[in-house]
Amino acid sequence: MISILMPVYNGIEFIEESINSIKQQTYNNWELIIGINGHLENSDVFKTAKKYECENIKVYDMIHVKGKSNALNKMLDFCKYNWVSILDVDDLWLPHKLEYQIPYIKNYDIIGTNCKYFGESNKIPRIPLGDFSNFNFLLSNPVINSSCLIKKELCYWDSKYDSVEDYKLWLTLWSKKKLFFNIPEILTLHRIHNNSYFNTNCKQETLVKKLKDIFKDYKPNIYK
Repeated sequence: MISILMPVYNGIEFIEESINSIKQQTYNNWELIIGINGHLENSDVFKTAKKYECENIKVYDMIHVKGKSNALNKMLDFCKYNWVSILDVDDLWLPHKLEYQIPYIKNYDIIGTNCKYFGESNKIPRIPLGDFSNFNFLLSNPVINSSCLIKKELCYWDSKYDSVEDYKLWLTLWSKKKLFFNIPEILTLHRIHNNSYFNTNCKQETLVKKLKDIFKDYKPNIYK
């Protein structure tokens, strides 16, 4: 069984598409945890998400939780299962995404997939495919966040690095010699739009500073 985490701050207008892409999975042993954070109690965002609640979809109004990392960490408390996937509310999965990942859980700790952008871009990002445990993670972020399947016991997002919290996690696990694999098939669609959390909450200078802080943890002399 897979616990899927969907933190929601912005992007509620895309929730029906994203949930439908989960419901269309050929592998159906999953639960979906939707966490609404950064809004007042019983907000319109929460009410919209609540409409989709059913036996295997649960919606939580996390009114006292601020930031994506803290939201994700709190959502782990609601997970029943030992493997976790993340789907940002504005992204989509293709139908075989989970099915193609499951065979790799015996040999790997983190399993991603290839990806294609849609919306304001239709590019395919360049990420390492297959086993990339020996890839130099300091060169670039090699895991598409909405594609990941990861052992729950390895999950912890540092709120200091919100907006690049996923990259921080991958670097931490890489430094601990965990095993990574990216499925070559394009199974995740990442939406590019001006109203995304990243674009509206992460100014370029803030992003650069956070990345420098991350790199200092793993290569102390890279910046002086």
